[in-house]
Amino acid sequence: MRPFDGRRRLLEPEGAGSFLWKSFEASAAGAGRLVVISGGVGSGKTTLQSELLHNAAGAGALTLSATAAPDEQEINAAVLDQLLANSPLPIDIPSGLGTVPSTQSAFERNSDWTAVSRYTQADTRIPRGFCDAFLGLARERPLVITVDDLHYADDLSLKLILQLQLRIRFTRMMVILSQPDWLPQTANMRLSARFARQPHFHFVQLQPMSRRAIGSALSESLDGAPSHDLPAQLHALGGGNPLLTTALIDDYLAGERDGRPAVGPAYARAVHAFLDRPDIKLLETASAVAVLGDYGGTEMVAKLTGIDPDAVKGMMDALDLAGLLVRGKVQHPSTRAAILGSLAPEARSTLHSKAAELKYWNAATPNEVASHLVAAGETPAAWAIPVLRHAAGQAMLSDDVQFATQCLELALSGSTDEDEQRAIRQSLVHNTWRVNPSAVSAYGSSLREAAYEGTLDGPGCFALMRHALWHGDRKTFVRTHQVLSALPTSIDPQTEAELHLAYQWHFGPVVGKAERGDSGTHAGSALWDRTAAGLMQIWRRGGDRTTDASAERILQNCRLSDTSLEALAMAITALARSGNSERAERWCRQLLREADQRGAVTWHAMLDGLRASILLQRGEVAAAAERARASLDMLGEHNWGVSIAQPLTVLLLAHIARGSYDEAAKVLRRPVPEAMLETVGGLGYLRACGHFYLATKRPLAAVSQFQKCQQLVRKWDATAASLVPWRSDLAEANLHLGNTAMARDLAKQQIDLSVDHDPYGSGLALRVLAQASPPAERSALFGRAAECFQSLGDQLELDKTVRMADKALRTGTVPRGGRHTDQHWLPEQRGLAEQQKLSARGIPAQGVGVGQVQAQSVPTPARGSAVTRAERAAVPSAKQTEAHDATVLSEAEQRVAQLAALDHTNRQISSRLFITVSTVEQHLTRAYKKLGISGRGTLSKELWTRYPQLMASNGSSRNDPGVGNVA
Repeated sequence: MRPFDGRRRLLEPEGAGSFLWKSFEASAAGAGRLVVISGGVGSGKTTLQSELLHNAAGAGALTLSATAAPDEQEINAAVLDQLLANSPLPIDIPSGLGTVPSTQSAFERNSDWTAVSRYTQADTRIPRGFCDAFLGLARERPLVITVDDLHYADDLSLKLILQLQLRIRFTRMMVILSQPDWLPQTANMRLSARFARQPHFHFVQLQPMSRRAIGSALSESLDGAPSHDLPAQLHALGGGNPLLTTALIDDYLAGERDGRPAVGPAYARAVHAFLDRPDIKLLETASAVAVLGDYGGTEMVAKLTGIDPDAVKGMMDALDLAGLLVRGKVQHPSTRAAILGSLAPEARSTLHSKAAELKYWNAATPNEVASHLVAAGETPAAWAIPVLRHAAGQAMLSDDVQFATQCLELALSGSTDEDEQRAIRQSLVHNTWRVNPSAVSAYGSSLREAAYEGTLDGPGCFALMRHALWHGDRKTFVRTHQVLSALPTSIDPQTEAELHLAYQWHFGPVVGKAERGDSGTHAGSALWDRTAAGLMQIWRRGGDRTTDASAERILQNCRLSDTSLEALAMAITALARSGNSERAERWCRQLLREADQRGAVTWHAMLDGLRASILLQRGEVAAAAERARASLDMLGEHNWGVSIAQPLTVLLLAHIARGSYDEAAKVLRRPVPEAMLETVGGLGYLRACGHFYLATKRPLAAVSQFQKCQQLVRKWDATAASLVPWRSDLAEANLHLGNTAMARDLAKQQIDLSVDHDPYGSGLALRVLAQASPPAERSALFGRAAECFQSLGDQLELDKTVRMADKALRTGTVPRGGRHTDQHWLPEQRGLAEQQKLSARGIPAQGVGVGQVQAQSVPTPARGSAVTRAERAAVPSAKQTEAHDATVLSEAEQRVAQLAALDHTNRQISSRLFITVSTVEQHLTRAYKKLGISGRGTLSKELWTRYPQLMASNGSSRNDPGVGNVA
């Protein structure tokens, strides 16, 4: 057998196990061995000894083991007692042993031999007696003695080991001792220097597990090779420490096994076991390092824990060796959580409080200090309040609303100054609304009182106005805006414009400026005023080039924020109403991504509801319903204010479109804020309720809802025809009640108001007129209604129009032999593919078959020629717009002028186009002015010159105008 040498060996646990077994084999052959194993906490020292004892016993050896403990260090022969107690042999402890008085433990002494020099000659004979007994046992069979944690051994037992190691060279005895390699050089640890003088002594320094060793352990557990980089990831996280690495492998096996480390309960238990050393303050040291972060140097840890700096350094070295620290820092968040999780909640809170104060006096940033104060849940002194407020402001700049709110709530609980408390409440209202609107109410009352007293400052005004908008409190918004306008510091034009748009988004159009104020004399006021005014026109004339240009300006220049949210929503709505639904949805998706990135749940929920309305307009009913439900669930009913109207309205209309009336009834039963019914959103909700009653054959109930819409619109601004087409809705309800004449009259009124600027209202009115008209006229009216919806990209209403026209066609009420121009949008058939198309959008396709009407896909942009992005960005000047309007006839003017050129009287034109005679006269007057003529005499010639396609579409000749049919 190759002789062993006494050189120091650096071995991993697996290699150390092999070495110990070879040493045992050598000792069993008569070459005694003394092996000292050194390593960090959790490095595998105890495991190696246990495995060797088990294997040696299986090979016929007698095994004796003991673990020295700090609480037995003053008890004479405590280790000897364990060796005998763990032995199957009846060996008694020699009599005469008692407790040796000592005022200083062996752990603290400096000499390597004076630790046992005070014993008398009689005392020294006691270890010699044990030594002779053990040597006698070794003559009979191999003997293995292990002592774990040698540095805690009592003095008498140490003397036995010293005497024994001198006498085992040519015996069948193997002695294994273990000690840590990171503690100060105490007397007990320096005893190993005496062992090293013996030729049969071997020293094993345990090393961390290598990546290869971890990979092998994984392969055994997985019954196959792990992913290429998993061993390296586990090595980085566990530092190769056997205790921690084994726990990480257990967590991985219990998890998804997806090739990534899984930090779970096994790792947390291992960290706790690692740190739970009552004899040394590993837990206190590791916790201090974890809490202090970048400030966790030896000196700061010593100050925080009150431990001697030298001892702190030794323990930090041990933690480094074990992989819990990397160069004195906790690298992995999971490790930090496991370390702090080992502390009791009270101890963790106290540690954070001390860390906050320590960092504060060492000039740490407010965010650093505030994070500890929040974790501690207390404000230890007056200095903490301004620190928390400053940290909250910084957190809001980075959109960390949750941390900002936590700082402010803690500051409020610790503040005793009334003015300071009011300022904190203002900040809380502003910050909290973004993620938890319902929590704002707890702070809003004091701000409202200050607003009515006129004592509220600028930030407080903005916070209260935001709160008032969300809850539909028009009175508070107006009063607060007056207070804000009276402050010495003027509002910047952009913010003023955003506030005006937010007001109109919720409360509808206003006449004049009395209620919304002026933007002031700021240099940029006029530009923002014009942009906002252009966008506000969607309530009066729907979407057009002007509203589109203003919408694009708003979307490109206003960053998503608490004040701009409604302005951006209004801009997206304007694009959707003008037929640019695809562009509107793109903007909506972009803002949703930003809201998600910034953690603004309220923004996200409101924008989700807006996107749902766009999807519904495009006919994607199932997707719209799903998006609306997601929007509602994101905040929950307790957090929604009046803005809940939009997702509720979309969900209700989607259920109606799908014929899911039971589901629609459930939506109606959901509670809504009373103030919601006085807002623009509430207006749409009331209208949707009316259409639910129409769909479920309750027209009188529908009339009641539509009349509420009528009253609300007239209360705001009677000229705002595009808010909701209540005349068309009432016309449809009257049609259900059999009041055909009333239905026709209301529909004509709607057309008079909508014909120039609101295709949606015109389309609804034309569809009602089609149902109320003689069979011979219905095809043309359905066709014109469909063209209106097609121009807007409103696939939902187009599909509905198609189904209604198809039903009339199949029942024989619409003649098939009409002119091609009257039915160019109504092909003779629509096959299975179109049924599938409707079903895919979530609309039931029942009753769709041969002879049905083709629902053409909706192109965008719709009305007029396509408008490029560049054209929208370059908004024409006022003079250019006036010049254009002065020479180009609108669609309504073209239709009226065309019929007049064909010699129709004003009354005939009125009857054909379902508008009043007065409206005909107004259109003709504007047409004559634009064409530069004085009357009908030269009208036909001028139209043939400027609009030849218009005149040719009626089949008339240039020389003989004749009388034709106009669709």
